[in-house]
Amino acid sequence: MFIKRLYLPVLILLGILCGCRGEELVLNYNAADISTVEGEHTMLAGFAARNDLSTDLHLPLNTHCLVVGKGTDKVCIISNDLMEISPDLSLEWRKEIAEKSGLPLDRIFMHCIHTHSAPRNGGWRAEPGGSNYSHKERLHRVLVENAVKTITDEAAFRPFKMQVGKAQTSINGNRCEKTGPVDRDVYVVRFLEKSGAPVVSVVNLACHPVCMGPKSLLVSSDYPGVYSKILREAWGGDVFQLTGAAGNMDPAEGPKMAEYAEECGRCLADSLLKVKFEAVRPDGEFKVVNDTVGLPFRIAEVTPEAVEAHAAELIEKWGGELSLNWSWNEDVEGWKNLILSRFAEGKVRNTLDFTMGAVNINGILFYFTQGEPFCEYQMEARKHFPGRTVIFAGYTNGQNSYLPSAHAYEYRKGYEYEIDQMHVYIKAPYPLSDKMPEVYSRAIEKTITNAL
Repeated sequence: MFIKRLYLPVLILLGILCGCRGEELVLNYNAADISTVEGEHTMLAGFAARNDLSTDLHLPLNTHCLVVGKGTDKVCIISNDLMEISPDLSLEWRKEIAEKSGLPLDRIFMHCIHTHSAPRNGGWRAEPGGSNYSHKERLHRVLVENAVKTITDEAAFRPFKMQVGKAQTSINGNRCEKTGPVDRDVYVVRFLEKSGAPVVSVVNLACHPVCMGPKSLLVSSDYPGVYSKILREAWGGDVFQLTGAAGNMDPAEGPKMAEYAEECGRCLADSLLKVKFEAVRPDGEFKVVNDTVGLPFRIAEVTPEAVEAHAAELIEKWGGELSLNWSWNEDVEGWKNLILSRFAEGKVRNTLDFTMGAVNINGILFYFTQGEPFCEYQMEARKHFPGRTVIFAGYTNGQNSYLPSAHAYEYRKGYEYEIDQMHVYIKAPYPLSDKMPEVYSRAIEKTITNAL
């Protein structure tokens, strides 16, 4: 009788343990090379002042894919050593990954680290016959194949444990104000085998990868490639970056050449090698949420008449100052004609729609947003969730706009492009309102809260 009484609880306990094991968090990770190849010369992205094609490879470019799952639910986090992928192209490639892998579209987050030394994948240069066409075609194939393989290779998934760490850096600074807001925090989340062997470490900080300026013609992942190589050798496993709210964050000394990327990368690696990592409690939390926020323009309703009047205002205000170097007047006329043509197609909205999402993995929060938010949003989000590690990643699911902070709207000097001119180049129908920061901040807080 005693044996029977003991046997039943043991069976129940074994059932519980087996059930928990079946719902254990698991991961798979792969990276693939998306660099230019020998003899391939491309137009690099990011600097209007750069007119010549690339000459050589400084550091490799990779697409990284981390897939975490629990039961039948998975999330796919892709980080590319690229400047940007347009919202339309990002959506197209994410849909292809979803169709080939069976993973829902809203479970795929496609990030770019924003290096200005990677080939452009949009515009006429990336069309058939253009200097970047071959690279774009190869990039497309390799990126999608790497993601699909990582999502679908069930035998490669394994349980993992996590560590988090935090450091400070001096490599970044406010690019518009010498004494303006700066976020010097650097976060690292490490994913390890249950044995302790490193799989991949994710580094998150707010700093444009533009150590290599417009005079540089080298293909490179910039400072992230430098520190990643050092940390891979020191820690084991792979390393990739999620670039944070870097809209107003540049390297402290501004764009230079490859030597400065090496200097900043080594400096950041030195800081990270001193980090004392803390183990993350494996509580099994796993949640993915998505949202869209409509960011307000300066006027409640965008009309053809308003666009016509605004174009005239832009030319009157900056035509003489900018037109010689930027073809400003032509750019404004082109913007006006494009927006007016969209009215006939019913494609002009009264808000700028931004997608965002959050992923909760064992209580560590990964927040993803389109565009280039200023660093204040990142600092504010972390204050809203004390005691939580919040990884803040911009440049995700399509690059489409700077998001100036409330401080920038108040200060204004130095932020003219982001506040008053940017919409011409991103083809938005009107400038964003100074009420935008409040709307965007609330959306960030809501999205992260929903992931808890």
